[in-house]
Amino acid sequence: MWPDILVARSPRNFDGDLGFEKHIGVSAAMSIFKALKKHPGSSQSDLLRRRRNKTLIINILIISVLSIVAALVITWQSGGTGFSLPNSDGQSNIATIPPPAVKESSPPAMPSLSEEEQDGYKLETGPLAVIEVAGLVLHDDKRNKDVRVRIFYPVIAGKYPVIIFSHGAGGSDTCCESLTHHWATYGYITLQPIHDDSVVQRRNSGDENAQFPQAVREALKNPALWESRPRDISFLLDSLPGLQKRVAGLNGKIDTSHVGVAGHSMGAYTAEAIAGASVDLPSRPGQNFSDPRAKAILCLSPQGPGQFGLTAHSFENISLPFMGVTGSLDNLGPLANSAWHKIPFERSQPGDKYEVFIQGASHMSFITAETVNSARSSQAAAILGYTNSASLAFWDAYLKEDPSAKKFLQSDAPERSSHGAAKLSRR
Repeated sequence: MWPDILVARSPRNFDGDLGFEKHIGVSAAMSIFKALKKHPGSSQSDLLRRRRNKTLIINILIISVLSIVAALVITWQSGGTGFSLPNSDGQSNIATIPPPAVKESSPPAMPSLSEEEQDGYKLETGPLAVIEVAGLVLHDDKRNKDVRVRIFYPVIAGKYPVIIFSHGAGGSDTCCESLTHHWATYGYITLQPIHDDSVVQRRNSGDENAQFPQAVREALKNPALWESRPRDISFLLDSLPGLQKRVAGLNGKIDTSHVGVAGHSMGAYTAEAIAGASVDLPSRPGQNFSDPRAKAILCLSPQGPGQFGLTAHSFENISLPFMGVTGSLDNLGPLANSAWHKIPFERSQPGDKYEVFIQGASHMSFITAETVNSARSSQAAAILGYTNSASLAFWDAYLKEDPSAKKFLQSDAPERSSHGAAKLSRR
């Protein structure tokens, strides 16, 4: 409760019948007596009224001052903002009272990664709707041969770079759509031809007993296949202008000046040959199947010397931008181990060369997330994601000349976004 001096009294408290000394005290009575002596013409009631008004004004001022002080103390302790009385123009100035300074020990700043790099480069399906053309047959008059091809391309109009993907020994155009379709959603036209070693191709040609292991063994020993595969790629490049007439949706979309060639396993050999790797054929050593229309090469499980006519010096002529992808479990016998898969990267001409090494990746990990071991399903999906991330950054850097993609390839982002599972080497 406030003291008695701050309590407003009613006029009745000052009636003569009640006796004012009893209510306001002796000191107040002495003050009135002095005032009467000073102002002899004034009545006692007038002096009481003046005294009462003065007391009320003083009480109001004291209450206001105490309220302001209390508010300042509260806001100071809570770290809030104080306030000021209104200015003469009726506007109020808000005064900010800073909280007490606090010094904190922060860890050293690390190089920042964009949100995209944190999660890998363009891992989610891209923004473009895609159309598939399956089973399109093209005829090569020079070789009197049909080449069947599968195509993914963006629906929306525009000029798009072209990527030709070559399957592994015994495979077909039904493989690898986790890659080729993904690339198409980011603005690429992808073509997947079927080569002569394909089990599907052989069965369609009447060889009902064709089996995958047999097809792989024959591909390793058949020099005719070593030659026909890169010839298939060059034929497709020759056919690009005609494709725009065969497939109405491709009209005006094919950018023939920006072409990439990719492949898996024996398809990687095919890409290496297109890049300029020399091939020893029987009685014809040092054959060159390079095609200058190819501007960048991607090899999933690259092929080293000792197979498909490749030698220790075959890769010295590869000068194009090159990316190889292999892994710790990418082993197919005593020859084809992970170190062997790195040889094309190590022996090609330096400059714009990349090698991705993925811990836990096997020979098929780069083209599919399917696995017979359900316990490894999440790891398999992650490995395919690392492959897609690095390969799309490579295409964007060298077929679209995207500086942000080049920056990604030159940084430690691939390793950081994969938590160390994928390591990128450069030459």
